[in-house]
Amino acid sequence: MHLFHKYHSLKIDKLFHSEFWLFELSVWLHVFSRSMIAVFIPIFLLKLGYSISQVLIFYIIYNIIDLPLNFFAKWTIEKIGARKVIILGTIFSVFFFITLYNLGPNSWALIILLALFGALYDTFYWVGHIYLFMKCNKNTKSVTKDTSILYIVKKIAGFIAPIIGAGILIFFEKNVLIIISVTILILSSLPLFRINNIKDRPNRKITFFKFFKNWNGIKEYLIHSVASFHWVSEGIIWPIFIYTVFKSIEAVAIIPVIASITAIILAYFSEKFTKINRSLVISLGAFLIAITWIARVFITSEIFYFASVLLVGLFVVLYTLPLDSSLYEKGEKKSSLAASTYRNFFAMLPRAFFYLFLYFILEIFKISFISAAIAMFLVVTINIVFAIKNKNSTNKLNS
Repeated sequence: MHLFHKYHSLKIDKLFHSEFWLFELSVWLHVFSRSMIAVFIPIFLLKLGYSISQVLIFYIIYNIIDLPLNFFAKWTIEKIGARKVIILGTIFSVFFFITLYNLGPNSWALIILLALFGALYDTFYWVGHIYLFMKCNKNTKSVTKDTSILYIVKKIAGFIAPIIGAGILIFFEKNVLIIISVTILILSSLPLFRINNIKDRPNRKITFFKFFKNWNGIKEYLIHSVASFHWVSEGIIWPIFIYTVFKSIEAVAIIPVIASITAIILAYFSEKFTKINRSLVISLGAFLIAITWIARVFITSEIFYFASVLLVGLFVVLYTLPLDSSLYEKGEKKSSLAASTYRNFFAMLPRAFFYLFLYFILEIFKISFISAAIAMFLVVTINIVFAIKNKNSTNKLNS
């Protein structure tokens, strides 16, 4: 908590006088609202009587709908601007929670509607969110610092919110939690109305092939795509696994709390190490995450289950921050909106196939853990291949 107070005492005077800090306030409220309930969504479905296979069907539908909507969100930003699109995304999230509120057993029409609103939220909010972050961050030299700050803001919300969410679920019910989350979610849009000095519509358009005209520009997006296997396993499958082991909402709530508090500590110092050698730091983080996933396959200690969350929370900072910093820097030079769209698109692309694969697997947990480990080893391989390629290109230019 000392870090929380120190961070905010340094920045509170700028909060209402800077586009970036107004943006951060909006993000904090938004992530706080979503984090109160997000980790529990697959658990809600299980408690309503849906099987794990049926929960996977929901995520298959959600991801299939999500993919084309990324380009619709991009087109909408070009027409009406990122702030309005983010607000629309927030509205879709409200509709998502209203649908979740009314969801009952075997309500497949509502399940499809839930997937639709979830996909509309994901594409509209996050494509607009990443684009507006790059526009608010006008100084490309500070992109690593600002990416770290934004990460800390999200993780502080991710640390506090699940505790409150679990408390509400224990003493009340999920519908009370949904109502509170929706209220905070609506409030998160208010700071956006005070951002006046940002052009939130792009001045120029760029084609897909022009944006990816060389191999070096593909690396970050390829890594995001491959790493999706880790994010699915960590964000969806692992909470389900913990719930099946402990049969407890409190146990599930501990996951984002542990992950967030460790990530906040490391992210606070990340500006220093991400500038050393981003490719090396990404590879180190991915390698350590892969080792942790392998350990999860073989170690069945309940204490280790939670200790591994702490480890992943630390290692994911090494991987995520330098990767996104590189992506944002390159994106600002080409097209911020294209960078935002393709980041979300490629991050979502393999997920429907992965969920479909898991649907036909009997041993869903071990297979997903192994898949996550393989994916992170592939991230290391991709970094090595591109590092060798860049070194060879540099040697040719110098010879």
